[in-house]
Parts: sequence; C-alpha cells; structure tokens
Amino acid sequence: MGPLLGGYQEGLRTGDIESAVNNLANRVIHLYYSGRPLGGLQKEINANIDAFTELKEDECKMIPLYVIFQVESLLGIKSDMDLDTVKQLATESGNQNVLAGIDTVKLELHVIFQRWNEAIDLLDGCGDHRAVLAGLIMPRYTFLEALVSIRASQDKSIPWLKRRKWKKRATKSIKLIRGWVKNGNVNFVHSLHLLEAQVATAGGKNDKAEASYKSAITAATTNGFIYDRALSHELASSHFDKKGDDYWRDYHLERCQNCYKDWGATAKIEQLTGSS
Repeated sequence: MGPLLGGYQEGLRTGDIESAVNNLANRVIHLYYSGRPLGGLQKEINANIDAFTELKEDECKMIPLYVIFQVESLLGIKSDMDLDTVKQLATESGNQNVLAGIDTVKLELHVIFQRWNEAIDLLDGCGDHRAVLAGLIMPRYTFLEALVSIRASQDKSIPWLKRRKWKKRATKSIKLIRGWVKNGNVNFVHSLHLLEAQVATAGGKNDKAEASYKSAITAATTNGFIYDRALSHELASSHFDKKGDDYWRDYHLERCQNCYKDWGATAKIEQLTGSS
C-alpha cells in the first residue's frame, strides 16, 4: 500500500489530481482487504474521505463511501452513509464500476452475516460484474459469486433447472480462481480451498471437505486474511454441525469468534453469540 500512498502524494505534488485520487481510492480498497483492525481502519478511511472532499473529487469519493459503509456495518455502528444515496449518485453519473462495487459490498456483508437467501437474490439480479470491476474488487466478487452460487445450487426451494444454472456459474467462477492460483497468485489459495470444501460438503465427500477446510484455514492464517479465516472456521463449524460432530463444530465456532474479535467485527460477534 506504500506505493499507492506514494502515488497519491506524487500526484498532489505534480498537480496530477486524477492520478492522485485514483491511487487514494485503490488504497482504501487495499486497506480493507489487508485485514487491519476495523476500528483503526474506520478512522483512516474517514480521513481519506475528507481528502476527497477537500479536492472536490465526488466521483472517486464514492469508493471510500461504500467501503466505510461496509466497515461500520461490521463494527455495529449505525453509519451516516446511506448506500442508496451513493448508488443513486453512481447511477446518475453512469459509473458502472461503483455500482458493481456497491453490489459486491452488499454481497460480502450477506455472506459474512450468513444471509444466504439475500445473497442469492442479489447475485441473481446483478449479473456478471467482472467486465466493469477493477483492482481487488473483481477477484473478490468472483470468490463471493462462486460461494453463493454453490449454496444456490443446493437450495431445494429453487427449481431444478435453475439450480443447474447456478452450478454452472459456480464452476465457471471456481475455474477462474483455480487459474489465478495455477499462475502463482498465492492470495487466492485459501479462497480456492474454501470453495473446494463447500463443493465437497455439498457432494457428501466429508474427508475431502474437512481436508479442504483445514487447508483454507491454514492458508488464510499464513497470508493474513483474518476475515476469510473466520469465514472458513464458520463454514467448517456448519459442516461438522450437519454431521452431528459437536466437538469440531464448537472448536471451529470458537475459533471463528476469536478471529472476528481480533478483526473488530462487533456486529458479527453479537450475531454469533446471540448478544446485542
């Protein structure tokens, strides 16, 4: 993230404001996916929003605005940011990248809070955003798309033919991620393992599923993706719960709670513990 901050500062120094704000907007996204504690991240992103305001760069400011909504939702803070207002501004300006980013943020929150029906409905209506998404948001959308599509393909309330389409969509997204991993991108190793675990769980291949959950957790821990480590533990806990294995269900649930606590995701911890 140092180069992005340097690019922002150099843009200001040379008067290349467009380059400066693009670097700053990308830095905000990188900050979120770095796994930094959410409390400190909230303050830093708000400082960046102030910088966009000072520069009168309302177009690029929409990116940190939807990211701060995500952060504050996880912190359990009633955000001053109205996501629908940002979406309306993006619609009026024709900014498809921001519109796709907003859908990705909503999708991520649905997945984190295990609101699978809402996630399926959102994904069903938004289509393939990869053509307009840029930077880290595009691969994240692909991962979330695959995860939700796997779930939809197993939902018996969905007609068989549509479940088949969801399965094809999941397969396509997983194939993309597998290609990135094969080409040496280590940042998606844990994502691929988690998706393979979900596919194995859906297919009743318990040994494969449990090995893949373990690999996903190990890779996410090694590479510092605390939010995906938490998600992997939670989905593993659900897998063992369905098996009737109380020990491993509780083990993974406790580890999940610890991860979200370390990240600062107060709202998610309250959901998991039933407190408020």
